Amino acid sequence: MKFLIKSVLQTHSTQFILLNILHILNDGYGASILLLLPFIAKDMYLNLTQVGFLGTLFNSMSILLALPAGYIAMKIGGIKTLILGIFVYALGFLITGIAPSYWLLFFTFLIGGMGVGVFHPIGFALIAKWSTKETRGRQMGNFTAVGDVGKIGISAALTFTIVYISWRYTAILFATIAILIGIVIYYISIAKAEYGQTKQKNIVKISLKEIITHKKFLFTTTAAFFDTFASSSLFIFLPFLLLKRGITPALLGSFAAAFFIGNFVGKTSLGRFVDRFGNATVFMTAELLMAIFILLLANSSNLLLIVVCSIILGIFTKGTSPVIQTMVSDSADHHGYFEKTFAANALVTSIAATLAPVILGFIADKLGIISAFTAMAFAAIVATLPAFAFHKYRTIEKKS
Repeated sequence: MKFLIKSVLQTHSTQFILLNILHILNDGYGASILLLLPFIAKDMYLNLTQVGFLGTLFNSMSILLALPAGYIAMKIGGIKTLILGIFVYALGFLITGIAPSYWLLFFTFLIGGMGVGVFHPIGFALIAKWSTKETRGRQMGNFTAVGDVGKIGISAALTFTIVYISWRYTAILFATIAILIGIVIYYISIAKAEYGQTKQKNIVKISLKEIITHKKFLFTTTAAFFDTFASSSLFIFLPFLLLKRGITPALLGSFAAAFFIGNFVGKTSLGRFVDRFGNATVFMTAELLMAIFILLLANSSNLLLIVVCSIILGIFTKGTSPVIQTMVSDSADHHGYFEKTFAANALVTSIAATLAPVILGFIADKLGIISAFTAMAFAAIVATLPAFAFHKYRTIEKKS
C-alpha cells in the first residue's frame, strides 16, 4: 500500500492536481460568500451602502495580505499556507451563518477575505516553481482558467442550496464541507512530504528591496499595473455602455456570457502562445488588440460588431493574466524567491484594480461613458511600453 501511495504522490501531476483543487475551492468560495449578500441584506434589512461596505472589506484583504502571504509561504510552505486559507475562509462562512447582527458581519467578511486573499500570489508562485520555462505559459493559462470552474460550480450550488435550507444553514454547510476537504488535502500533502516529493533547491538570500528594484520586476509590474487598470473594470462599465447604445436590458446577460466565454478562451490560449512566441511579444500584441477593440466597442452602434468585440475583449482582458504571471516568473528565475516576487506584484495589481473603478467612474460622470473606455484603451497602449523595455532588457541579459 505504501509503495502505491509513493508511486502516485511522487509526480508533479499530483502537485498540480492538488493546487488546482485548492484554486477551484478558493475562487468558488470567494465568489460564493459575496453571493450570500443579497440574501443577508433581505433578512437583515441592509441597504446597498452597507452591502457595498461588506464587499469592500472582503476585497481589501487581497491588498493587505499580498506581501504577508509571500512571507508566510516562505516560512511554512506554499501548500500548507493555502490549506490554512481553507480553514480561515471556512471559519468566515461558519460565523456568517450564525451572525446575529450586521456588525458581526464586519469580522466574518474580513476573515473570509483573509482566507481567500492569500491564494493567488502563492498559487502563481508554485506554478512558476513547478513548471519548466518551456511549459510555463500553458501551465499558467490552465491554472488561471480552472478557477472559473469553482466560480461557476460552487456559486451555482450555493444559490441552489439556499432556496431549500436558507442562507444561514447553507453558510454553515459550506463551511463544514470546506473543513472536511481541507483535512483531506492536508493529509495528502503530509503524505507527499513523508515520501520525499520534491526538495527545494538552494537559493541565494535576497531582500525584498532587491527584488522590487530589479529592472525586470519593475518593467513587469508597471506593465501589469496598466494592464489591470485597463481591463479590470471593463466588465463593470460594459452594461452602462450597452444601455447607452440602446441595447435592451434583457440582452445584458447574453453579452455577459459572451464576455465570460472570451475570458475562458483567453486564459487557456494566450498562455500557450507564450510558449511559442514569448511572453513580452504576446503581451504587447494582446494589449494593442485590446485597445483597438475597446475603441471599436465604445464607438460602435452595430449589434453584431458589439457582440464580436465583447467576446474578443473577454479574451484579452483576462487572457493577459497568465502572460503577466510568466513575466513575473522570469523576473524571479535568477534568485528563486517566487513567493515574495509574486506577492509584491499582486500588491501593485490589487492597487490598480482598486483605483480603476473610482477613476474611470469619475471620468464617465464628468466626460461621458465613452471617455472612460477611451481611458481604458490608452492604459492598454501604455502597458506595452514597459513590456517592450522588459523584452529589450531580457535580450541584452541573454547576450551578456
